[in-house]
This record gives sequence, C-alpha cells and structure tokens, in this order.
Amino acid sequence: MIQTVKFRIYPDEAQERKLHELFTIYNRVKRIGYNLLFHGEDYMATRFGEGKTIQQCLMSLCHNNPYVNTILIDNKAKLEAQKTWLEKRRKYMTQQITVIIKKINTIKEQDTHDRRLKGLYARRSSIMTKLPNLHLESVVFGTKNLFRQRIRGNITREEFRIRRDSSFSCVGKKQKGLKNLNIKVLPDKTVTIRTFSKQKGRTWLIIPMSVNLVQEVWFQQILNADKYTVTVKRKLFKRKLRYFVHVSYELPEPAPRYGYEHGAIGLDFNYNFVALTNVDQHGTLLSYHSISFDNLHSYRTDKRNDYISYKMDKVVNYCINKGKGIVVENLHFDQEFSYNTKRNRKLSNLKTTALQLLERKCQKRGVSFRKVFPGYTSLIGEYKYSGLHNLTVHHLASYVIARRGLGFREAIPAVYDWVLSHVGEFIEPRVKKSSPYRRWSMIRDLFKHSGITSFKTAEILTKTVLMKHVLNSVTSAQPDNLKAGLSSHGKIDDYHKTWNYIKYSAVL
Repeated sequence: MIQTVKFRIYPDEAQERKLHELFTIYNRVKRIGYNLLFHGEDYMATRFGEGKTIQQCLMSLCHNNPYVNTILIDNKAKLEAQKTWLEKRRKYMTQQITVIIKKINTIKEQDTHDRRLKGLYARRSSIMTKLPNLHLESVVFGTKNLFRQRIRGNITREEFRIRRDSSFSCVGKKQKGLKNLNIKVLPDKTVTIRTFSKQKGRTWLIIPMSVNLVQEVWFQQILNADKYTVTVKRKLFKRKLRYFVHVSYELPEPAPRYGYEHGAIGLDFNYNFVALTNVDQHGTLLSYHSISFDNLHSYRTDKRNDYISYKMDKVVNYCINKGKGIVVENLHFDQEFSYNTKRNRKLSNLKTTALQLLERKCQKRGVSFRKVFPGYTSLIGEYKYSGLHNLTVHHLASYVIARRGLGFREAIPAVYDWVLSHVGEFIEPRVKKSSPYRRWSMIRDLFKHSGITSFKTAEILTKTVLMKHVLNSVTSAQPDNLKAGLSSHGKIDDYHKTWNYIKYSAVL
C-alpha cells in the first residue's frame, strides 16, 4: 500500500532562486525527452547525432544527473496513456457507428421519409470521416486551458511558466543504503535537494520543513522506510509562491478488522450518488443508506478530489459503524456510448478518482474490500426483490451486490419460469447457454418486448395481464378475471395485494 504525505518547506531567497532554476531545467529536459520518445530515432539523430540512446541524450543536458531516470519513467507512462486513450477512442467511435446504423434501420422500417434520418446520416458520415484520421498528438505541457489563457493574455508569461513547470521529482530506489539519490528527508526535519550544478559546495540545497503533530507518526515511518519517492511542488497562493514536498512510501497492508463474518455492505456506484445496503450473514436486508455527490462536475481538480475523499470517508465510516466489509462491482471503464456533457464529466470524475480512493481508504482503515461480477445486478434487484423491498433500483442493485459478495446465487423465481415455459425458444438472449444469467436475460428481453418498464405502478399489472392474456390465448386457456387487483379507477389501492397477484398469477 502506497502512502503519500505532504509537508511544507521554507527556502530562503538564495535557495528559492536555485529551486526556480531546478524547476526550469528539469521540466525543459522532460519536454525534450518526451519529444524524443514521441518522434522517434530520426528526430533524435537530427538533434543529437546518431548512435545515442534517449538516456545518453538527456544525461548530456543535465550533467549526468540521476533525475533522468525519473524523467524517462514519467515520459514513458505519459506516452502509454496516450496510446491507450487512442485505442479506446477508436473503439468508442466504432461503437457509435454501430448504434447509429441500428437506429437508421429501425426508423426506416417504420417510415422511410422520417426527418430524423437526415441527421443520423450526417452524424454517421462525420464519425466515419474522423475515424481513419485519428492519430497520436503531442501533449501540451501545462494543460491546453493554461496555454489558451496565455495566448489570450489573461496570465503573464512568468505566471504561465510557474504553473507549467510546477513540480519535479525523483523515484526512490535501494542503492548503497540510500533511499533516494536526489531528494532526501533527514531526521532533523530538513530536506536536501540535489541541484544540477557541479560546483563544490553548491551541489545540495538544505531546506527546513514543517512537521505537525499529526504528521509526526508518518515522518517516523518515512525515516524507517526502505525507499521513498519525493515530489517537490510550487503553488501560487494569493500572488505568493509556496513550496511543498510530497513523500510517497510503501506500507505493509494491515490485517482487515472488519470482514464478512456478520454480513456485508453492498455499494452501487452512480454518477451523482452511491447506494449502500447493510446485509446480514444470511443475506437478509437490514438497512440502507445513500450518499450524494452534488455539483461534482463544477469543481476544480483539487477541490473535486478533496470532495470525493470526504464522501468516501463517509462510506468507510458507514462500514466501520456496521462492523462489516464492503462489496463493490468490478467495473470496467470502456465507455461505449455518450450522455450529455455534464453527465459524461461526472462519470469521468467518478471512475478515475472515487473507486481507487475508496479501495485505498478501506485498506488503510482495515475494512475488507471485495469486487464481484457487475452483470445483471439492477435487473435481478428490480425483478426479484422490488416486491419484497419497496426501494429504488439502485438500492436493490446494491442489495444483490452484497448477497453476491457473500456467495449467494440468485435463482430465478418460479413465476418467471412459468412465463418462459409458455414462450419456449422464441427469445434468443445474447448470453451463452452456459451462463448462469441466461434465463434472467430471457425474461428481461421478454418484458422489454412486452413493454413492461416499471415494477412499482399500475403499468406493470396492466402489461402483465395483457401478456398473460396473449400467452393463454396460445394455449386456449382464458383467465376468469383479467382486471383482478385493480381498483375501479384502474389504480393500485394495495401495493402488496397487487404484487401478490402478479407473483401468483400462474395459478389463477
């Protein structure tokens, strides 16, 4: 488990000038190293001559300083992230074309002169034109937004450089008893930073750092760690620069104190809230809770991360209060469709921050963390448990997640088996025959084909009666009363009475 602690440092004027020089050289070498990786050997041979590796080229720029190793690691990670994004973008656009073609075919079956077809054809043509032209583009260091502000004259050149070149770091390694070659944390609460200068007496900067009472325990852990990675950052605060060091080190994972002996907490993630359910060891629902995310898309990066951290602390505290481990879905983040801009941003913020942060917090505080298969949780919760527990679909999904984490299997109710027995092989689901969720998929497709969309209003009763009438007409068996369970106004008077009618309609 990786722990990161932030300390503030206080350089004097001379040390501050040296730090500015260090920020500038480090980030300049980093940009050059990235361009060498991005453009390849021809660009390197043109600039530095043939027969040299990237490491040798960068070493010549910064006087054989070990900072080069960290620069190479960062640049390779950045380039790999770009390649991953490119592949995901291609997959996403291919999926978009498939969805648009399906919409076109569906609309053409109904009306070949529908006005929507013109827009769909234009959208498909636009995506098909962009798809072959997708390629890797060089990144803009300091973010595009900051670069645009500089072009418009909203910020000065000096402020742009300070915010662009805002950090430098060195990865720790076990070498001759040294935990970090360039940046060292000393027991006298100082940090020593190696400069690029080779002059005697000017190689190192010794800067005092502040350690408060809460950080004292972490400071001792850093001194006893085998190695640590240090990142030095500078930040503008009320027109003044402040300097910080972020020290990351590895801690042994503590033994979980809150497990699954007495049950589990199921968690269902949504873009604007999380649904929690408390389940005992027998799979019985005890309680439920919701934690909302308000205006997550409108916050800046630091505030958003702090806000998500605060909300994840609430989730962990709920687990500790109940004395149980947590079960979440093993989600993948290959988004194959798009919502509106605001919702896409909320989803992106959630999936890139909240899940990883929750797992780290659980490990740190001794809460067991378990991932389960995410498929059909909402469907099973709505179809099987909405009559027993009058909850939202999201809480029912978290209930199914908790039961799945405890090892329970969700058998399909007998009434659905009865309905499927009348349908036969008319419905062919998308899942394999060996899948345990095949019959769930079949009943979902049947309800969708019949127009059943809700399990909490009179609509479900009306649609079920209609579907039963159609099924019975095939077997020549007509029910006596097609409107049993409805009031004279066609509304539900007693919810449980109505659900019992649906549940036991097979024997009526």
